[in-house]
Amino acid sequence: MRIAYCTNVRLPSERAHGHQIAKVTQALRDLGHEVEIFAPFRKNPIDQSFAAYYGLTSQVHLHHLGAIDAIAAWWAPGIVGLKLTTMLFGRMLRRILRTREKDFDVIYTRTPELLPFLSRLRIPLILELHRIPRLGRRRFLSLLRSCKLIVALTSPMRQALIDLGVSDIPVIVEGDAVDLHDFEALPSAETTRASLDIPVGVPLIVYAGQLESMGLQKGIPELIAACEILAKRGLEFRVVIAGGPEHVAKRYRETLPDILHGRVTFTGHISHLKIPTLLTAADVLIYPAPASTHPFYIRDTSPLKLFEYMAALRPIVTADLPPIRDILDETMARFCRAGDASALAESIRLTLEESEESAAMARCARAHVEQCTWEKRMQRILSREGVVSPCTISP
Repeated sequence: MRIAYCTNVRLPSERAHGHQIAKVTQALRDLGHEVEIFAPFRKNPIDQSFAAYYGLTSQVHLHHLGAIDAIAAWWAPGIVGLKLTTMLFGRMLRRILRTREKDFDVIYTRTPELLPFLSRLRIPLILELHRIPRLGRRRFLSLLRSCKLIVALTSPMRQALIDLGVSDIPVIVEGDAVDLHDFEALPSAETTRASLDIPVGVPLIVYAGQLESMGLQKGIPELIAACEILAKRGLEFRVVIAGGPEHVAKRYRETLPDILHGRVTFTGHISHLKIPTLLTAADVLIYPAPASTHPFYIRDTSPLKLFEYMAALRPIVTADLPPIRDILDETMARFCRAGDASALAESIRLTLEESEESAAMARCARAHVEQCTWEKRMQRILSREGVVSPCTISP
């Protein structure tokens, strides 16, 4: 199959969406499909190629369209620059694909903002939906008529589409996934712990992921508060919190409670290629979250980090959010109430003290994630694409 993957984000990117795009397109290539990526020209602090930055084993042809980065321009600040970039890129993308309609069997995108430009092309369209736009719902639902298949990231998201009036459009649920090859031939846990100056026998707690994204906190204040509780109880431990943005990591370093100095390390952003090494050295892996009714937490999130946690074969403690139940259950992880630092601290304590039960949960999670590889995910999606019926939406 010949696939045009279309996105409006900067590539390569240190953010999770860039990693996800790289893994999806690599999986499509590994399944034997031809893939071309179309992305906008953006000024990029990353000087490596797309393939080199993500450690891809085969080349995927990446087209950067345009020559103006409106997002970086002083005359188009903030959301104005983003909208202008998307509009200019979308128009150019539509013009190019219109001349190449016979070159592709399907268009694949995770960018709803590109639907107005892709919807009138005579190429079947698959939309992988990571969020539901808050504004322009009526137009958004109308544009979904152009899709041959919708891939919802979570079950709550699929239900939200149905509640909005989507009917007869094939909507399947596929969360994110993991590349198990990334967890092969890694340095020993002892070597990694020594490089981090973790004393022998001292438990290591790890969080790996963005500290903030889209203006949302990712549960780091709750994790710090939980660690403070454990430290005051006399528990000896070390914490590594890996992720950016750097200015956020700096802020947390500067406001860290005195009792946690020497116990908690903020590394800032580290390469995705180094994440597996860090995760497999941990005694417990943490996915915290604030108490929030934001759609990201109650509907849209399918964290890449959780799939990597499962692959690392290490015990997991996670905030109990509705979308997380698509990924994990009590046989695979310990859950705690979102926003509750005391509950998080208690779950961490139990995970460390009940080591045999925690190890059994980790083994169960590792067995489950075998079905959550990028290749199997994309194979499931494309196998549905070939049999779906035309799209309709109820009034």
